[in-house]
Amino acid sequence: MLVLAAAAIGVGLFGAFLLGRLAVTAPQLAEGRIPPVAYEAYLAASAAAPTVTATCAVDWTVLAGIAQVESHHGRIDPDHALAANGDVVPPIRGSALDGTRGTRSVLDTDGGELDGDAEWDRAMGPLQFIPETWSELGRDGNGDGVADPDNLYDAGPTAVAHLCVRTPGDYMDRAQLRAALVGYNASGRYAEEVLGWVERYRTEPLADVLESPEPDESG
Repeated sequence: MLVLAAAAIGVGLFGAFLLGRLAVTAPQLAEGRIPPVAYEAYLAASAAAPTVTATCAVDWTVLAGIAQVESHHGRIDPDHALAANGDVVPPIRGSALDGTRGTRSVLDTDGGELDGDAEWDRAMGPLQFIPETWSELGRDGNGDGVADPDNLYDAGPTAVAHLCVRTPGDYMDRAQLRAALVGYNASGRYAEEVLGWVERYRTEPLADVLESPEPDESG
């Protein structure tokens, strides 16, 4: 159990909005810049949207907006990193959904297999899915044979599936996208926060929203 993450975040799809409110010291995280690995994962998930339904279309900026608010693109605090393969290390786990701290009570649905808690469910990974939702919608986006909520290449297309299956619509239309975001996390405030980041990612030059690659110090 990750004490800092669990204490600070809320409840995934029921209220993980607080996840995006953590104090962040790294300037690139605080500014919402996107790691190159995350950007590639969002592009891949967006391209795969038609495999969910024939009419499913989710721009990469929508996924980036969700990920920024949910977990700062998997790097919720200085102790978490995003690996080159899209893994978030160590995994992010939310507070137990036991009805306290403003959470909804969600008894365990996976025997602790996914979230490590055999009593209560917990939100998981950079896009904060609960086990029941992951069991229904989880995708293997990177083709390694495992649908992993802690990998952005898998979590990205799962978020696409959540939007298109649960609240289908034209997500270039602000009102329809907002409705889908409320379906993803039942909070109007959360939806507005995500929409703000989506607008930034859509309108600012890509060079201004992508994080600079780490310098190669090997040579």
